[in-house]
Amino acid sequence: MGKAQYKKKTQGRRHNPLRVPDAHLGSGKAEGKADPAKEKQMLPILNKLKSPDHADRTWACAAICTLIQNDAATRRLFQSRNVVGELIERLSDSVDEVLVEASGALRNLAIDGGHELCGEMANKGIMSHLTVLIGKIANTIDSLSSSSQGQKLTDEQFQNRKHLLSLAENVISLIWSLAEANPKTLQSVNALGCEGLLIKVLAGRESLSLGVTLAASQALYSLTQDNPPFRKAVVNYPNALETIISVIEQDHVPVESSQNAKARKGKGKDKQANGDAQDDLPDGRALLRRILISGVIRNCVLVGSRTDERVNVAGLTSGTILPLVNGLLDVNLMNVVNRVQGLVQQLPKEGTVNLGKDLKTDHQSPAEVSLERIERNLTTVIIGLEVLTSICAGLEEEEEEPMINTAEAIAQEEDEDEDMEEMFADEDLIEMGRDPSFAIEEEVHTPTVNPGATLSHLLSTLQLPTRLTALSNLTPHSFPPANNQPSPHPPTTSVLSVLHLRALEALNNLLLTTAASLPTRSDGVSQLAASVPVQQIWSSMFGLVGTIGSEPDALKMKGQEMRVDVLEMALGCVWGTVKVAPAQLDVQNNHVQTLIDSISVLKADVAKVRVIEALSALASRQNVSVEENKVIGSWLIQLPTTSTLSTEVLIASLNAIIDMYADETRSYDNPVFVQCGFLEQLSGIVAKVRSEIKKIDKRKSRQLRTQGEEVYENLVAFIKYRRSLRQ
Repeated sequence: MGKAQYKKKTQGRRHNPLRVPDAHLGSGKAEGKADPAKEKQMLPILNKLKSPDHADRTWACAAICTLIQNDAATRRLFQSRNVVGELIERLSDSVDEVLVEASGALRNLAIDGGHELCGEMANKGIMSHLTVLIGKIANTIDSLSSSSQGQKLTDEQFQNRKHLLSLAENVISLIWSLAEANPKTLQSVNALGCEGLLIKVLAGRESLSLGVTLAASQALYSLTQDNPPFRKAVVNYPNALETIISVIEQDHVPVESSQNAKARKGKGKDKQANGDAQDDLPDGRALLRRILISGVIRNCVLVGSRTDERVNVAGLTSGTILPLVNGLLDVNLMNVVNRVQGLVQQLPKEGTVNLGKDLKTDHQSPAEVSLERIERNLTTVIIGLEVLTSICAGLEEEEEEPMINTAEAIAQEEDEDEDMEEMFADEDLIEMGRDPSFAIEEEVHTPTVNPGATLSHLLSTLQLPTRLTALSNLTPHSFPPANNQPSPHPPTTSVLSVLHLRALEALNNLLLTTAASLPTRSDGVSQLAASVPVQQIWSSMFGLVGTIGSEPDALKMKGQEMRVDVLEMALGCVWGTVKVAPAQLDVQNNHVQTLIDSISVLKADVAKVRVIEALSALASRQNVSVEENKVIGSWLIQLPTTSTLSTEVLIASLNAIIDMYADETRSYDNPVFVQCGFLEQLSGIVAKVRSEIKKIDKRKSRQLRTQGEEVYENLVAFIKYRRSLRQ
């Protein structure tokens, strides 16, 4: 259980990368109190969506975007009047301007509304419209690229190109949003066959806008995560891998410089009036595109696979991808927060909604542009950390093979389970158990250590443990305030919390890969362990846990889910440091109590198992005191004897107790295990453990059932062995 590493982000696991959760927003918006002024404007705007004048239809789409931006209450008000259905109808409009604004409004609705609203879009038939638009965009790209080579575009061609770029970016962003929404919409997106369009956009990146190619990169990255059908479609698409590799290897700096030059040229006289706060901030889109596509190739091609023979992912990773990611890891988050605070003061005052005739969905003030760039740069760090997490995931454990459910196998399992139905008393079961002199022959699977780079390079040369720990340090704006007030800038808060989580996931993987390497390497083992600053990580993680734990009520609030996620992963890194070098840790009494107290607030069983294993290792280390062992042992023994536990936690707690007291010569054994009556307590739960283990359906959870049967046999043998010592 405890060896799980984070190699990929499943659709259910990913924190939505597109939106600020409603609960992060303030001013009553999350509670459903819509602005009365906006409510009065709603019906006239909706009526104009069906106006015979295309200018009115275009304006209405843009106005909807403006009114609902980061305003959950007004968005829901529009939803109640079927704004989603009305906008989807406009996707079949005959006028390009309407198509662009309608798709932009739906895109922004998806960004603001997230999973719920994307599901509504799918239910109201958006997929069929997207199929038509994908074909239209692909054909237009082909015609424009063939007609404009070496020729100056006509006014009509220029306008068509402008509409194409805007429509393509909106449609691809919608595909991305829908893919992230839920498994059902993901399957629908797979059926669109959009991989061809996305690859075509990347291949034509020199003649298309950076925004379109970035949207295609984001969609590809999302769709290739934990989605085998789409990965296969990409790998099999002609020249797809060659195109992807060319994006990774193309230097992003000239593209960034060109974008900044265009931005400065475009400001002209407005520069002094509007301010140039964003001038010193990189545009960041070309770099983000490159990082995303680096993730795509690692998602699609497994090292050592047949496809890898023509890709060489390991060489690409060490030569290009890892250096690229390494350059992202030294961002000073406190400086970023201070910069955001200053920019927030320059934002237009809330409530001044301009619905003029020239309204566009993407109009932004200079301060908003700067804030968007900061958010994009932080997002780039997040994607880089996700790529690094997979590079650091060096444990390749065998996946559990599904059991073949033949009639004979099912009948045999049912007969075995029926044999177990008979009730026995604890002592009868102990008597029937395995003799402790015969050790159970467990099939040990030693994990293969195969990180994406040399481990010593990651630890010593790149100093990743220290740098990842720094990125996990919280800022004043890392989580929404616990007092139901909004964050000063919700998008920054949302992205910061994800960034901390991704840094901790990468650190967790690196620690586990290091721990797995220690017993398998005959040379440099001590040097390898010494290159990990375990005490620094230990202290930082407990500082993080203490900060989150200082507001316990917030852990139960809606919209504060990331606090628990970050807490769980910080505790995972605590567990990792214990795995690497438990004897080097300065363990205080409050550290042990913090670990014990954390179990009550953790949600995931895997996180609880990590804490139990960490406590067991601490209680068994060479320099542990009798008192510390007693505190941990007394807490562990009450878990299976007095608590209602999940099967995973029950197995972990029993394994921990057996490991701690398997050696009766330890100084703490007699004063703790013997004098506190642990043996008698264990003897009284044998029937309970047997009953819980046999409830596991071996056809659905074969590995867990095997683990349960092993711990049951070990428990009985352990009891017999400890009893034999008294004779």
